[in-house]
Amino acid sequence: MAPTVPNSKCTEAPGCGEWKRPHKANPDYKGKWYAPMIDNPAYKGEWAPRKIANPDWFEDLTPTKSLSKIGGVGIELWTMTEDILFSNIYIGHSVEDAKAFAAETFDVKKPLETAAEKAATPDVEEEDSTTTSSFKEDPISFIREKVLAFIEAAKLDPVSAFKTQPETGAALAAALFTFLGMIGALFGLVGGSQPTAVTKSSKKTESSEKKTAAAPVAAAGDEKKDDSTVKKRK
Repeated sequence: MAPTVPNSKCTEAPGCGEWKRPHKANPDYKGKWYAPMIDNPAYKGEWAPRKIANPDWFEDLTPTKSLSKIGGVGIELWTMTEDILFSNIYIGHSVEDAKAFAAETFDVKKPLETAAEKAATPDVEEEDSTTTSSFKEDPISFIREKVLAFIEAAKLDPVSAFKTQPETGAALAAALFTFLGMIGALFGLVGGSQPTAVTKSSKKTESSEKKTAAAPVAAAGDEKKDDSTVKKRK
């Protein structure tokens, strides 16, 4: 805060400090103004919608006891996961009753379902565990066993084979696409190349034919005549 300096004129003046507007008393002042109210002889009170009597209306003091038995339970799931099943649903407030109901239904049914599922689907994990070779010791045998196991499982159920051995299925699919791509590229190169046309000049052939036709051929037993016009020296 800036330092203050006393004003010498404040001692002579009637007062110092913040100026305020002076107020004058108003004898006719009646307080804050409000809109005048006019009496309405037809006013009937605050408006409310009309109500019509309903002879069928009643109030159920025990709603839970009046409900009928539940015939079904609806469950809505937003998921892409397959094989989600619900059974033996208990609705209530007692944990002991829920555990007793689970022991009578779920604990009895679950082992039977697991045994039936193992008997129906091939146990690929046990086949993988019985492999005699490892990748470090013999990579060729290891890959060969993996591929054969995947093929055998795919013959029975391709979807289950891809679920149990996703890396093997992905590797085989990549190898197949690579092989097909190489074949397509090879056929594209062979089909795209065309043999170059070799053109031979016909000038030499035509000139040789003309010379052969112009040269006289002597008959058998006759001497060749010299048609040259140049005189020979004696």
